[in-house]
Amino acid sequence: MTQTNPGSTTVSLEAGTHWICSCGQSQNFPYCDGGHKGTLFQPLALELDSPKLVEISQ
Repeated sequence: MTQTNPGSTTVSLEAGTHWICSCGQSQNFPYCDGGHKGTLFQPLALELDSPKLVEISQ
C-alpha cells in the first residue's frame, strides 16, 4: 500500500470482493473495519475479476 496523492492510497488487490471504507472512521483504511456502526454510512463493495492496482481516495 502506498500513498500517491494526498488523501489517496494505492493498493494491490486480489480478485474477489473487498469492502472499502466510506465513512472515514476505519482504523484500517482503505478497508472497512465496522467503524461506521451507528452512522448512516455503509462500506463500498469493490468486486474485482482479476488482481488490480487500485487508487482509493478518502
